[in-house]
Amino acid sequence: MGHPPAEQNGIADNVDDRDLPFDPDLDTAEDRRHRPAAAAGPFPARRRSRWPRIHWLTVAAVAGGGFLGGLARYLVGLALPTTPGAFPWAVFLVNTAGAFILALLLILVLEVLPPTTYVRPLLGTGFCGALTTFSSVAVAVDQLATDGHTGTAVGYVAASLAAGLAAASFGIVLGRSIAAQRQKGRT
Repeated sequence: MGHPPAEQNGIADNVDDRDLPFDPDLDTAEDRRHRPAAAAGPFPARRRSRWPRIHWLTVAAVAGGGFLGGLARYLVGLALPTTPGAFPWAVFLVNTAGAFILALLLILVLEVLPPTTYVRPLLGTGFCGALTTFSSVAVAVDQLATDGHTGTAVGYVAASLAAGLAAASFGIVLGRSIAAQRQKGRT
């Protein structure tokens, strides 16, 4: 196998990052500090674990965001119940809102907010992940088609795609506008 390739800055490290997904919010330098150094003294160094180090605060952020997103989705479902054969407004609205929130969040995290470890896992992965699901779209389309409402099913898919793209685009534009206003205020 050989050694991992050199980092972008030309420095090779002893961590094989190819087997783990890279998340810029997690501090890989911190991981390196917690790994045992080479054998220094009479006791051999502990073998490197095959399992990734679990960042429990990140897991807690995802869980907390997931709880809030799932609760919001549940409450919208209660407020807008779907009758058989009708357009599933609750799923449509939460998925559209999730597309907007995620697009806005990513622009704010990348261009406006100071570097942070927990905002993306809390709001992006946790909240938006629990708020929106493709499986709900698939179930709604299947139920509509099975009940003979093929036109509504096709319209629902088309409207979901169009609204999701429009909401994400609006989130990006709004986020960039906020970033530009903050940059203008600093100069």
